[in-house]
Amino acid sequence: GDRLDIVPVDFVARALVKLHLKERPDHEIYHLSSGLASESFETLTHALARAMNRRPAHYLAGLGRPFKSVVEVLARRRGTAVGHAASLLKVFLPYLVWNTVFDNSRAVKEVGEAPVPFSRYCYPLLKFSRDGHFTYPYTDWPPDSKVQKPELRRTGAEAEESNLRHDSRPAIPTPKSKIV
Repeated sequence: GDRLDIVPVDFVARALVKLHLKERPDHEIYHLSSGLASESFETLTHALARAMNRRPAHYLAGLGRPFKSVVEVLARRRGTAVGHAASLLKVFLPYLVWNTVFDNSRAVKEVGEAPVPFSRYCYPLLKFSRDGHFTYPYTDWPPDSKVQKPELRRTGAEAEESNLRHDSRPAIPTPKSKIV
């Protein structure tokens, strides 16, 4: 069945750091993805059904095109909850039905770990999202914190570029490799 290439952000963050800090990466391009181990809709919906003590969903592939048409119509209902949900679905629907996965073998080899399968954390993520009403409980950095954010030392062109931006964002070093 169709597979979803969903990867946990902590794997992506660790891989970015490891690959960026590597003196001589083996490759110029890395796919930070779940790769050929990407799981199918069926696997994911069964994992969710088990976690919620429900029966798994059934898919009817022939309804893909009519479903897309309904999403298109509902997305035009601007200013409504249904319109908003349909607009989001319209954006992500291609990723759900294209059955596209990316080869992550280069990244897995150099980073030394593979991403955790989505089926292992999809229910806790769904529960967290629902409990937080699909918002992230952001809090500001405490002003009296003893831990300070590190400042990057800027030199040459980086310092000039930062001054031209007229803001306090730290300069971001140029990566040695392209990461997709």
